Parts: sequence; C-alpha cells; structure tokens
Amino acid sequence: MSENRGSSEKIVARRRPQVGKILAVSLAADLPALFGPEGPLARRLEGYERRPEQEALCTAIAESLDRGGTIVAEAGTGVGKSFAYLLPAILLAERTKKRVIISTRTKALQAQLATKDIPFLQAVLPIEFTATVCVGRNNYVCRRRLETAWSERQSLFDEGGEIEELGAIHDWVRRGPEFGLKSELSFVPGAKTWGEVQAESGNCLGPACRHFEPCEWQKAKRRMQTSQLLIVNHALYFADLKLRSQGAQYLPDHDLVVFDEAHHVENIASEALGERLTPAMIEWVLSRLVNRRGKGLLTRHGLYPEVQQVEAIRRVAKEYWARVAERMSAVAAGTLRLGGQDVIEDSLSSLLDKLARDLHEIAEHAEREVELEIKSRADRLFDLAAVVRSFAKPAENHTVRWIERERQNDQLHSAPVRIADILRETLFDAVPNAVLVSATLGPPEQGFAWLRERLGIDDLATTLRVGSPFPYRDNVRFEVEEGLPDPSSEAQAFEREATQRVVELCLENDGCALVLCTSWRFAERCAEALRPALATKGIEVLVQGERPLEQLITEKRLDPRSVLVGTDSLWEGVDLPGGAVTLVILTRFPFPVPSHPLTAARADDLEQRGASSFDTYMVPLALLKFVQGFGRLVRSSSDKGRVVLLDPRARRKRYGRRFLDALPDGLGGQ
Repeated sequence: MSENRGSSEKIVARRRPQVGKILAVSLAADLPALFGPEGPLARRLEGYERRPEQEALCTAIAESLDRGGTIVAEAGTGVGKSFAYLLPAILLAERTKKRVIISTRTKALQAQLATKDIPFLQAVLPIEFTATVCVGRNNYVCRRRLETAWSERQSLFDEGGEIEELGAIHDWVRRGPEFGLKSELSFVPGAKTWGEVQAESGNCLGPACRHFEPCEWQKAKRRMQTSQLLIVNHALYFADLKLRSQGAQYLPDHDLVVFDEAHHVENIASEALGERLTPAMIEWVLSRLVNRRGKGLLTRHGLYPEVQQVEAIRRVAKEYWARVAERMSAVAAGTLRLGGQDVIEDSLSSLLDKLARDLHEIAEHAEREVELEIKSRADRLFDLAAVVRSFAKPAENHTVRWIERERQNDQLHSAPVRIADILRETLFDAVPNAVLVSATLGPPEQGFAWLRERLGIDDLATTLRVGSPFPYRDNVRFEVEEGLPDPSSEAQAFEREATQRVVELCLENDGCALVLCTSWRFAERCAEALRPALATKGIEVLVQGERPLEQLITEKRLDPRSVLVGTDSLWEGVDLPGGAVTLVILTRFPFPVPSHPLTAARADDLEQRGASSFDTYMVPLALLKFVQGFGRLVRSSSDKGRVVLLDPRARRKRYGRRFLDALPDGLGGQ
C-alpha cells in the first residue's frame, strides 16, 4: 500500500462501553486553540510550523480518549508524535485527575520527553501538571545500606577497586545527589558494589529508618504516587504487568497508557512474561551471601554452616550447567529448542530452598536491620528456586523453552508463544485507554490487523495512518540492484557480489554512508572489503561491535565522510541528520532468523492454526524493520540522498511488492 506525503487514512470504530471506568470528557474541542497560529506552541516554539499530520494524529488520539478505548496509529518521521500524544494525555490528566503513563523503548526517547518536551509544555501550556520519570527500585541508592556497607567494607569486599567504588558512592551521597540514581555516577559501579547499596524491596525500614526523610527512593515513590504523568520504559511497564498477575505491583494504577515505539511491545512483553536462568544469575545471588574468596554477609555475621551450604550449591550448580552444556554439544547452532516434555533435571531448588529457610530462621533472632538484610537475600534464593523448578516441569501450553549459548555460557529461556490473550485480559481490557504509536507498525492492511492480532487488540479499536511531512519524492532516490544473485538460493554468490557492490557504492558516494547488514558475518565481510578500498581516500570505516555503539555514532557525526557498518540495532533508533548519511545501503531483506526457537515456535503455532507463517509473520516482521532501515536516511526535511537495496527479490518475488509498497511517497514504484 503506497501513500502520498501528508496523507492520512483513518478508521474510527466504537469500542465496547466500559461502564464505570471512564469519565466523559471533551478533549478534541480544545486542541485547535493549542495548535493554532495564535496558540501557545506557535508563540513559544522557535521555528514552529503547523503540521497537518501532527494535528490529525493529536485529534484522533483526543477523540479516542473522549470515547474510551484503544487507538493504534502509525505516523511517519517528522510528524512530531510526542507532542501529538502528550497534549491530549495532559488534558485527560488535568480534566479527570487520572494518572497517565507514557512508555518508551529507548532511554534516548525517555530522556527527550523528560528533559525537553514535557518541561517545554509545562512552561507554555495554560495547564499545571506534574510529571516524573520512573525506573526500577534497584537503580536508587539506599543510604542506610550504604552506611552499613561503608562501616563493614573490609569484611564485605576483598578487592581494593570495589572499596574505591564504594568510597566514591559514599562521597557522592554525602555531597547530595540529584535523584540518587546509579546513572548519575561518573562511572559504572561493579555489580557487587552496587548490590550492597541499592534500594531493595523487602529491605526497607520505611518511616522507622533514620534516613527516611532524605531517602532518594522514598522521594521517588512519593513523586510516582502524586505525579499525573509517569514516564517509564516498556521493560518496566511489562515487569509491573507480570507483578500484577502475581498480586503485587510497582507502578500506580492509571487510566491511560501510551506506548511510543509500539512495534517493540510484543517482544518486550514476551521477554518480561517469560523466565530466564543463567549461571551468572545463580552466582549473583550466592555472591551476595558470600563471594568465592569467603567474604560477604554470612562471614560478617559468623554464619559458617551457611557458608558451607553456599559452597555446596556452587558445586551442584556447576554440575547442573555441565548437564545443560551436554545437550548443547549435539547442535551446531547457538540455540536448542526444548520439546514440551523436555525438562532440566532439578538438583538445585531443594538446596536453595533449604538455605533460604535456614536464613529466615536465623534472621528472626537478629536485630531489625540485620533481619531485613538476611531475609531480603534469602527471598532471592526462594525466587531462584522457583525458576529452577519451572524448567524441571513440562512446559505449559503455548510456552516455548530453549537453551541459548552466549559467549560460551548457556542460558535457559522460556516465553509465551502467544501473548495476545494475556495482553487483552491484563492490559487492554483492564486499562480504560491505550495509545499505541510508532513511525512503523508493520503491514497497514485492515487497520494494522497484523499488529492488533499479535497484541490482542480487538477490531473495535481506532486506527490511523498519517504520512510524513518530509519531501521524500524530492529528496530521496531509491534503487534496487536487480542483477545480483538470489540471497536465499545463491547465498555465497550473493555475498561475494553484494560485498563488491557495497564497496563501489561507498566509493561513488565519497563515504557518508550507512551499511545495514542482517548478520555479523556479512558486516565483518563488508568491513574487510571496505577498509583497504576506502583508506586510499582517507575514509574511515566504523564497525559495530568494535567499539560501544554510542562512541561510533559520535564519531560518525564528527567525521561525516566515514562509513558506518552494522547489524540489528542500527536499523532503527540511529539519528544522523545532515551530511553524515547521504547513502543508506540495505544489504538484504531483514527477515528474522527462522531457526530461533521463539520465532520457530510462533511460526509453528500459526501453521497449526492454518495460516502461512511466512506471509503472516516472517514477511511482516521483515517489512517493519525494512521501513525502519529506510528511515535512517531522512531525519529532517532538508536531508537528501540515496537508499540502495541490494536484495533482487524486491522485483523477482511476489512478496517483494509488499516491501516496496510500504515505502513513503510511492518510492517503491521508482
């Protein structure tokens, strides 16, 4: 489906009434005054230009909130999505006194909302409202635990570097941190050091604590309970959703949730609602009791029989993972899907449970602060034992489990194959209003039926698609290299010729390129070919994985002629406006790896239900990422350049037309 710049397609449908859940308001009527030429945005926002696409999106969201229900909206790059959903969300919070949650995937967008967009709206709107960023409790320092760790540092730590880190944290808190968050530190503390000072559930004295008034976590908790807008990330939101299914919660109740970057919701929700077990997780819990050199909480309190229990668990855990490794020795790939009846022999959970019970009994006779400390760590043993037991039982219906090897370490994973029913019950039928918005949501047919079915959003939701205001047809030249071999049937020939074409294109463009690959191996192959060819022109080749991604992005901005080569995370979220990128090379369609256990399980599930997994799952996922990759070129209205697709299947295969039709301004027809 192609669309012209600035066009919009809207399907508005009634949603089942949710009696008693919403308060009738009329938000849409107030929006023209805010967006108009005499409104507060026009008066205070430098370089402000009215964007019909932004107003259409904002109005549709407001109308959806007026009725109550869910809206699914795709809005192209440059629309200004954040203002479009923030304005009606703020109005809803102010009119109804209800709480609103804004959820994003990336820290960058979260920071933009918290430090730029929301403060601006607080300054210019004739409405008073409060907002705060929410992060997990373990990100906050606990002054009481820090004080204890500092006084007992010689018995807790056996490395000078850890004591130095603790000293730096101690000085930071003494000077008065802004929010008391780990991210405020000028360094990244080690897991052991931060684990001794972080705020923890079950390890808090509340008002009885001598540090209660200045406590950073308590202040954050009060802000979270009193603010009208809460800014979270998807991982925290769905971790809270899992807690709610267990009868607890972290985030306050709310009447509206807005998911920006909503195309990530399925995968992040699946991960949060599943389970994971790794050797590092086990060692982390044990080392918080006593490390391998014999220092820690247990030795500090003379609990030497319990130290012996920890050592016994370490020995059994080593045998446990050795048995898991034996299973992996039979496969060449990095993953092994477990059958529904396949179990991991449980030799650990009873030992973990026994130690936890023993520690709880000891804690009952200790002073209050020591009691909390011991019980908190014992509870982590109970949690760990429950996860171990879950892998020792046959899998529940519609759950996939697998072993994954990463850097020679094996990990156990489980995830729901379908999350639609879970999200429908716990989210979309429980929260009165939901907004899902992104620059790309996948196939737009039938009001994003593909996405709605994956997430459990019924066909009574409002859907909207607005194009980008950017002049793609004027500024972008899109090309398909039709003469290359088929990458699916002639893989080696394709890689050889595609690599050479990448070099030629980058030389023709004098650098200033972004090369998007679908595998690490091909990215490395491209880099090997590019470096000697571009060195003669003084063009540097930056390769993802060789340095932290943030460093590479910074260097690309400083040296626009450089060529950046990478895989998965470069296909989206990378913002390089201006001359740094005038050529984007999409090496092939970004289909998901079909052998990955979760992907394979979802495909099997669709086939069993009579659907084509390729047409209804593989292609939509690849299409979504393909459009995101295309979007790396034009990040502002003045950006110009070429996007070259090296995958000849765009013209040769029936499904290739779906990819080309998804490009803005009919560019796929060039």
